[in-house]
Amino acid sequence: MEIHKLLLKQIKKYLPDIDVNQSSINDFITAVNQSYLGFERDLELMNHAFSESEKEYNHINKSLKDEYELKKHSIANLYDSLKTFGAEFENLSEHQGEDDLLFITQYLNQQIEKTKNTEKELSTTVELLKTLLANFQSGILVEDQNRKILFTNQLFCDIFSIPVHPDQMVGVDCTDSAEQSKHFFINSEDFSPRIEELLSKKEVHINELLETTDGRFLERDYIPIFINNVYKGHLWKYTDVTQRIKTQTLLQQSEERSRLIMNSALNAIITINTKGDITFWNNQAEVIFGWKKEEVIGRSLAEIIIPIRHKEGHKEGMKKFVKTGEGPVLNKQIELPAMHKNGNEFPVEISIIPIQQNNELIFCSFIQDISERKKAEENLKFQEEKYRNIIANMNLGLIEVDNDELIKYVNHSFLEISGFEENELMGKKPSSLFLSKENVELIKSKVEERKKGMSEIYQIPVKNKRGDLRWWAISAAPNYDDKGNQIGSIGIHLDITSQKKLEQALEQEKIKAEEASKTKEAFLANMSHEIRTPLNAIIGFLRELSKQELTEIQKIYIENSSIASKHLLAIINNILDISKIEANEMALEKEDFILQKSIKNVVTVLEPKAVQKGIQLTISWDKKIAKVLKGDSLRIEQILFNLIGNAIKFTSKGSITVTTQLIFDTPINQQINLTISDTGIGMDEEYIDNIFKKFSQEDKKTTRKFGGTGLGMAITKELVSLMEGTIKVDSKKGGGTAIEIVLNFPKGDEKNIIESSITEEESLHLDGIKILLVEDNELNRMVAQNSLQYYNCQVTEAENGLQAIECLNKEHFDIILMDIQMPELDGIEAATIIRNKLKLNTPIVALTANAFKSEIEKCFTAGVNDYITKPFDEKLLIETIYKNLKNDITNVAPKDTQVYNLNAIHSLSRGNKDFVIKMIQIFINQTNETIVKIEEALQIDNFEEISRLIHKIKPSIEGVGVFHLLNDVKELEKISKTTTDKPAIENLFYKIKEGLQMAISQLQENELL
Repeated sequence: MEIHKLLLKQIKKYLPDIDVNQSSINDFITAVNQSYLGFERDLELMNHAFSESEKEYNHINKSLKDEYELKKHSIANLYDSLKTFGAEFENLSEHQGEDDLLFITQYLNQQIEKTKNTEKELSTTVELLKTLLANFQSGILVEDQNRKILFTNQLFCDIFSIPVHPDQMVGVDCTDSAEQSKHFFINSEDFSPRIEELLSKKEVHINELLETTDGRFLERDYIPIFINNVYKGHLWKYTDVTQRIKTQTLLQQSEERSRLIMNSALNAIITINTKGDITFWNNQAEVIFGWKKEEVIGRSLAEIIIPIRHKEGHKEGMKKFVKTGEGPVLNKQIELPAMHKNGNEFPVEISIIPIQQNNELIFCSFIQDISERKKAEENLKFQEEKYRNIIANMNLGLIEVDNDELIKYVNHSFLEISGFEENELMGKKPSSLFLSKENVELIKSKVEERKKGMSEIYQIPVKNKRGDLRWWAISAAPNYDDKGNQIGSIGIHLDITSQKKLEQALEQEKIKAEEASKTKEAFLANMSHEIRTPLNAIIGFLRELSKQELTEIQKIYIENSSIASKHLLAIINNILDISKIEANEMALEKEDFILQKSIKNVVTVLEPKAVQKGIQLTISWDKKIAKVLKGDSLRIEQILFNLIGNAIKFTSKGSITVTTQLIFDTPINQQINLTISDTGIGMDEEYIDNIFKKFSQEDKKTTRKFGGTGLGMAITKELVSLMEGTIKVDSKKGGGTAIEIVLNFPKGDEKNIIESSITEEESLHLDGIKILLVEDNELNRMVAQNSLQYYNCQVTEAENGLQAIECLNKEHFDIILMDIQMPELDGIEAATIIRNKLKLNTPIVALTANAFKSEIEKCFTAGVNDYITKPFDEKLLIETIYKNLKNDITNVAPKDTQVYNLNAIHSLSRGNKDFVIKMIQIFINQTNETIVKIEEALQIDNFEEISRLIHKIKPSIEGVGVFHLLNDVKELEKISKTTTDKPAIENLFYKIKEGLQMAISQLQENELL
């Protein structure tokens, strides 16, 4: 194939390495080459046509002029002759005169015929030229010197969107055509001035490129027409070269892409010709060898990168390949030494590929510096040798077995701990040498796990060669060959017999400590019960007495007795809190709460004491703190009670300020500083370090003057630590105290804030409520009776669990108040019978003097709904009863009424009954499936799954209008996501299940039958 010289030049320049004989590249080159040749042919044909036309025009013009002059001369001569020979002409014979006239006439006729033939030939030429121009693959426009159109073709009309036939364009004035057509071009403002410029210069201008607004490229030629050096008009030629431009662009992009790829390669890419001269040198070659591209192009590769000892071999190899086509190093990946510009020799990995390009042979080399890899290999070899020595001599016993569990290798340390010689172990199974029968199956299971690719560490008793019982810690892992095939296992063994004996001893001590802890807990629980039970009666009777009409002195006695009993209760609570913290029984809630409200609650309670002492108690609130946070509001208030209470206790004049400050804020949480500062007596710096120790007081005088157990600050410190916060004390003797607490709180949701206080109007709903009071202590029964009768409740008493069961068999109660520690049948046992045997869902509220977490969990496990710690506050007792009864009343629909409401579905259906039935069926199917899945999740304690499932069916429950279950559904979703309280979750779920099944039954009976 003949390649155009310009294209060949571009290929050599930009694609020196390309193989034009490859089919895909050859097709591409052929297409581009044809466009180059076609363009030149068209240009040559057009130029030739114009040249021939011009010659013919000039020839015809000259002929006509000559003929005209001849005619003039002939006529002149004829007239002259007639004038001159008029008389003689008349004397001529008639025949002779006729012959001369005939001669002249014939001559004239011949001239006329010749002229006609010439005009015909000229017309044919013009038509031929028009046909040629009309079919030219360019838009042609010919204008005269006045810019009147002489000729145009259809393609010109198409290019400029002219909606008329070319013949209709002849004679049209084109003076304003540039302004009318300029909008076709991107550079529209320069279009008209450029036309005027070309017309004014009247010089040939070709190959001017114009870009249109629709993305085409037009090549414009301007050719002025001169006849006998007289300007007669001009020709415009517009050729659509969009495809050529795109091809050129693609070619340039391909060349640029190839150049970028080669220069971006991680390997050095070098090409040389058969003479060994470098023709290409990429960027990585500059990095690896230190030579710049401009320094090496055209120079011999041998003098640049090949070490002296290999130069002759390189030259001989080149000669041999050129002569025979064979080269031992070609098309292979080999390692060779190379030279850097600085003279240093280093190893490279090289692949040399011979390439034919434009009938020229070149060699392309891909080279990678492997110095680091060689170093790594040497280092690896050294490390392998080192580790081989370590393995052979380490204190850990190493053994290697094959897939049949036969020993293939043991190190020296394994021989020592096992007592065997190497020849006694090789080819044997470890299980047959070291294990007792009861451990063989265990090892088999471990072997199966290693076959699955699992590694593990385990401990196992073994016998050494002497038969001594030893304990080994074994780290076992599968062993693979270089191809990834498992070839056995490797085990590292450590003799832990001494450690095991120590562990056993520690385990015994741990058991003793746990027993002691349980004894302590039981003692504290018993003491709590024994103290709280009479204290509950004392506080209760004092409360009942305060409701009576009393003398002033009696009121003082009652008030002082109440203060003393509450102080005693506070001491007991502090001791129990410390005990719960030490026993890891203290659990924090994580509920949405309002921090500002918690602070105000504490200040409201303590402010009267401050006012009594003449102290100003103020709150400084940072408005940037989120309104709702997540945390344990009760424990926060307990911390504030301790700190603000201490501040009031140890401040005789001045002020106390509770300050809040936002330290750090993110979209999900806030870090807050709480500071309680006072102007009280302060403390010595030496005491600050001891302030958080249990039972700590600064001195005896302070203890005698202010009292206290010294547990408040210790509890505060522990609570802050449980909240993962920090507490800092800054105080000076006589200069007041400032205590800073820094806590992190997740941001809460205001929608979850539920006002828990009970209004007086709501409490009136306790009238006539039937309560079963189960309490073995008569005084406590009397206290409870008085409180409950005050609220018009009907109370039935039972002294123990057995009597409670008998009462429940005889009549129905709205709620059960159950003491936990009772003779014959305690509260937990009684609650279990009520739930499991009697199958009653009556709310049970535990009355317990033991506030330990383990005791509370036992209550919930038995089916208790709620609990109150003795001695209980009357308001808390009433609120707890109301809360449980309110939930029961508002969330359980009467069985004789319709429990669903389909108004929403009917509204959506727009009268389509099939839609309503379909939605009901979907609800029934989804609900039945979800109930089964929740029961399965309950069996495996997957509470998060329960939350997800109940959330999934919540929209369906709302859709069919089972509104009385929505509060329970929301509560179940919440507690199953945030707690692991299985009894509470179970009770709530089965309550919801019962309501859903009732709804399904009514829907099937009323809507689907």
